[in-house]
Amino acid sequence: MPQLGLDPGGGAVYSSIEINGFRSLEQMRLEGLSRVNLLVGSNNSGKTSVLECIGLLHAAADYRVLRSVLELRGEWLPDEDHGRVYDIAQLFSCRDTSRPIRLSGQPIGPGSELGAITAALSIRASLGQLGLPLHEEAGEAADESGGRLVWESSERKRGFRAALTVDRMMPVRQASRHSWGTDDEIPRVQFIGTQGLVPSDIGDIFDDVVLTDAEDSAVEAMRLIDSRVERIAVLASRRPQLASSARGGILLRMQDVEGRVPIGSVGDGMWRILGLALALARARGGVLLVDEIDTGLHYTVMQKMWTMIAERSSALGVQVFATTHSRDCYESLASVADPDADPPGNLTIHRIGPENGTSSIGFSEHEVAAVAERGLEVR
Repeated sequence: MPQLGLDPGGGAVYSSIEINGFRSLEQMRLEGLSRVNLLVGSNNSGKTSVLECIGLLHAAADYRVLRSVLELRGEWLPDEDHGRVYDIAQLFSCRDTSRPIRLSGQPIGPGSELGAITAALSIRASLGQLGLPLHEEAGEAADESGGRLVWESSERKRGFRAALTVDRMMPVRQASRHSWGTDDEIPRVQFIGTQGLVPSDIGDIFDDVVLTDAEDSAVEAMRLIDSRVERIAVLASRRPQLASSARGGILLRMQDVEGRVPIGSVGDGMWRILGLALALARARGGVLLVDEIDTGLHYTVMQKMWTMIAERSSALGVQVFATTHSRDCYESLASVADPDADPPGNLTIHRIGPENGTSSIGFSEHEVAAVAERGLEVR
């Protein structure tokens, strides 16, 4: 196991995170975080919500992260006037939009001496108090009587504001895109849902990594599933198909197999591992959030998967947060733990659930190793 550690030069790393008023998480605190963190717990315990909070905290009010959180859950409706509207109230505990969402994280490394990174989301009813123009993506025709969503971040002193409809939905033009500036100015947040990256995301990320070491790493990751994989390619002529969730434009060359092999022909495990490898490359210096990381993967592959994630996250300065329901998954992580790791803080398991009160129950790397050795249950 490589020495990951919470090294100051290894990208953004949070040692603790506090959540207040987000979805079912009235109050939650995670402490003793590491480079690689696995969240376990029963259904509806709030694991996915924790991932979303980390993304919103680290995004520095980059609107695209908020949009992805709402779209992955399907919290939107078609609308004749605005194309699509998002149900913002779903983000607030008990849909009580009178209370703000407050997020805080203690970083390690450069800038940590400035204190915690914070973010807050609130709905302000009076537009007159803001005195700000409508955001370009909120839609100028929005009914202003619903007030505004205000998302503030201590990172780079940024904020996002969007006018809401009368029933407090956030309108967005479907074709519009928002950017704060260059990629270097945007904290990198990559979120992989239970279905993996969509094909269009795979194509976009592959454009960034083609003919680089990251492409080689993606091929190596796919070889964890099938050792015959030699190359991957995305066909420009099939790009329109990728937008409709079809995988036909992504092809593999495989040893001893004649012709090009569509990636859809080799199973969901290959798609999952490719998405993990590419998302790690895109998340350089930021955070990778993976919901139900073991989806589509046989238990015999999981130990190799965790080793790959450990090595790449350390090399790229990425902090990883993942969830699982699977005992095979956390035991596979435990099997690569080093009880004598120096520096400590390589990996942790955190149990999430209402029975834990306001804090998760964390297992250090030494304790995680003991889990594997003794066959203990931590879910």
